[in-house]
Amino acid sequence: MGDQEEVTCSSVRILQSASESQKRLRPDGTRRPGKSAKKEFAVPWHRIAVSVGILFLLFLMKITMLVTMIFQLTQEKHQKQEISANLIQSEYLKEQLLAKKTLECEVLRNKTLLQQKTLESFLSKKTRCCTDPGKSYHGYWSCGGVNCYYFTEEKKNWQECKQTCEKYSSSLLKIDNEQEQTFITSHIHSNYYWIGLLYDKKEKKWKWVDDGFSPGMNFSFMNFPGTEQCGFLSSIRVDAVHCSKNHSCICEKSIDCILPTSRCT
Repeated sequence: MGDQEEVTCSSVRILQSASESQKRLRPDGTRRPGKSAKKEFAVPWHRIAVSVGILFLLFLMKITMLVTMIFQLTQEKHQKQEISANLIQSEYLKEQLLAKKTLECEVLRNKTLLQQKTLESFLSKKTRCCTDPGKSYHGYWSCGGVNCYYFTEEKKNWQECKQTCEKYSSSLLKIDNEQEQTFITSHIHSNYYWIGLLYDKKEKKWKWVDDGFSPGMNFSFMNFPGTEQCGFLSSIRVDAVHCSKNHSCICEKSIDCILPTSRCT
């Protein structure tokens, strides 16, 4: 009995071992779950390659952007340097031009001063303007610029003053500019002096005795019509009044005599 049980147990074990071997050898068996699980969770190589390729492209894009930014910054730097250089050159040219103009102005100024001194030297040789020491004109002459002016002490109406000036080969004063007016008024104190300005009733306008025009010397009263009115000069203004009034006279003529001759031609 004991031997039979032992043989039977051995047979069972052999059968179990055979069945287990068959299970291992089955292609569709479930004996190797570990390897099947590994196959299901493993990442394919082509997916890894795609991922690596995408990362590489992103890296290249970043590199490209970085290079582009560096290039732009370099270009901007060069442009700023060029602009700065142009500004420096422009400032230098301006300074050179200013220095040149300053030099030209200085040369012109010196030339003008020299001409002025020459003119003053020439005028200093002039006498007291056509006076005759043997006669008394009841007045005095004074020279300014290229003209001489005779200031009478006698008072006459406008027409008589005109005749007096003609007697001395001159004419009643015609004021050509403000500088001449300033020079004349510096010799006037409290008197009124007739000048060569009157209202022409025929032409109905103000005019100077020589029918000339004095630029910039349009006095306020000349904008209105007058009736037998003539112009006179005081130390403060030029105005008009009836020509029959008695005032002193101012005669004018160009310088035409040189020392030592005292009589004019």
